[in-house]
Amino acid sequence: MYEIELKAHVYDRDALIRKINSFAEYVRSADKKDTYFHLQTDRNANGYISVRIRREIVKTERETKTDVLLTYKRKEVKKGKDSESAAVEVNDEKECILSDAEPIEAILADIGFTEALTKHKITECYRVLTDYGEAMLELCNVPPLGDFIEIEILSESEKNTDGIQKELENILHKCGIPSENIEPRYYSEMFKEHA
Repeated sequence: MYEIELKAHVYDRDALIRKINSFAEYVRSADKKDTYFHLQTDRNANGYISVRIRREIVKTERETKTDVLLTYKRKEVKKGKDSESAAVEVNDEKECILSDAEPIEAILADIGFTEALTKHKITECYRVLTDYGEAMLELCNVPPLGDFIEIEILSESEKNTDGIQKELENILHKCGIPSENIEPRYYSEMFKEHA
């Protein structure tokens, strides 16, 4: 499954919540604690393979549950064919639920992975239907980087990337957020620059 995603800085959280509530459906809140593990390699441009273990507490109107997820993404930032298009992430994402992270962390350490980064994200999630399927909007607070909106659509292939990218930009503008607020860097890059 391909995750096609746009991320932008949010400078007025309350105004954004009012806008989102006018056209999208509230889904859940989540407290996500991510640990990234890297293995040095010469197989890709990054120089490492990265996996993430996420511990999250998810609250809906009906329940609160805790999950542990293992995620591997082949990540790429792409610009659309149109020179005016903003950069979007196109991630080939593989994910599974774990009953316990400790055995996987032990295996990763034995293979040679090292802990590279931790990230805490507090989110409010909404959804809206589009011509490309369901778009998920997450209003995120990522200490110490600030507030962001992430808008994503899942796709079976990369063939609709340009159309989905335009749809993501349309949703962003519907949220009242200008294109200049789009952040092309990964959070990991932002953390390095913030340090």
